[in-house]
Amino acid sequence: MEHIRYFLGVANVIVVPLGLLYWLIIHLWARRWRKWGPIRTYLTVLPVLAALGVLLFQVRGQVLGADLGTNWGLIGIALVFSCLMTWLELQYWRQLNISTLVGIPELSQRRKGRLLRDGIYGVVRHPRYLSAGIGLIANALIVNHLGLYILIIASLPAGYLMLVLEERDLIDRFGEAYREYQRDVPRLVPRMRRRS
Repeated sequence: MEHIRYFLGVANVIVVPLGLLYWLIIHLWARRWRKWGPIRTYLTVLPVLAALGVLLFQVRGQVLGADLGTNWGLIGIALVFSCLMTWLELQYWRQLNISTLVGIPELSQRRKGRLLRDGIYGVVRHPRYLSAGIGLIANALIVNHLGLYILIIASLPAGYLMLVLEERDLIDRFGEAYREYQRDVPRLVPRMRRRS
């Protein structure tokens, strides 16, 4: 079990920061990237992220931090969180295609995508971020290394900034229709009852 926990931990200390950084870079300069187009953007951003991934791999032990041991109670809680994450992913995968998942509409002047308002997108505006957050918590509980818990805490402000930047971009792309959607549907936490 220790090897599985360690492997999962190393994967998280590499993938989570790189994923956050990728989407922060995309959303921070979305208008500029749209002028460049998807291919030039990927050719610029991905090599930088790959180099950072190599660096993170080299310091994986320091980033992962102290091993707090296998805790079967935490693993049980993590399994519940993993089931919730999987359910959320199945919900949004029904409505998204691969190009949307990798950010083509954010990077293209011609393909602005479509505003999703039904299914899980009628419950929360950002089910992908909700799913990713729940998944990160589940992974941290399984891995049970101090560094991964610190990574979760450090990810909170970065994730919030990412949501704000993405919503700025969605307002640019969809205008008043997105503002209305913001008024109707909560960002991450579902309402217990719908507004009348």
